[in-house]
Amino acid sequence: MKIRSLVLFVYAIAFASAAAATADKTDVAIGTEIGQRLPQFTAAAIDASSGKTVEFDSHKTTRPTIYIFVGTHCPATGAYAERLTELEKSYAPKGVEFVYLYPNREDTQEAAAAFHKEKKFTGRLIHDQGAQLARLLRAQRTSELFLVNKDGVIVDSRDPGAVKQRYLASALDELLAGKPITTASSQVFA
Repeated sequence: MKIRSLVLFVYAIAFASAAAATADKTDVAIGTEIGQRLPQFTAAAIDASSGKTVEFDSHKTTRPTIYIFVGTHCPATGAYAERLTELEKSYAPKGVEFVYLYPNREDTQEAAAAFHKEKKFTGRLIHDQGAQLARLLRAQRTSELFLVNKDGVIVDSRDPGAVKQRYLASALDELLAGKPITTASSQVFA
């Protein structure tokens, strides 16, 4: 199992480096793997600062974006919420967009909005009714995330529940500096 994980890890790094070298986003396949363009979706999103609902289109964003699948009763989301808030404070001013998707059945729009406010998340909130977006992006659990560059290409994907190193912050720093992502994926749960 450890050898398989290592092989997958090395493959992901090589794939991400090759994807970073690809200049034309039209040559990038669409999917949910590192190096692929995120599938297009539109959804009603609540802007946390204004409380207004806006139409969000995943292919119209022109800046690095983190899509985070969260759940109001998810222990991993609760444990990671403070770090997410810290990341927002550090990286939103640098032009990184945060989009929180709530796919769990028990997460009504009202419960998601209350949780969002309680955790002091400032990114957009999408109530993923019926987990349609979770299925589209092949998200396996909350909390799981996808980091895409300004062209919508996935450059990092991970489940942050048991993070021991701050890979996402490092990936954001490298992405914003125009460098290849050093650690493009990690396996948290064995």
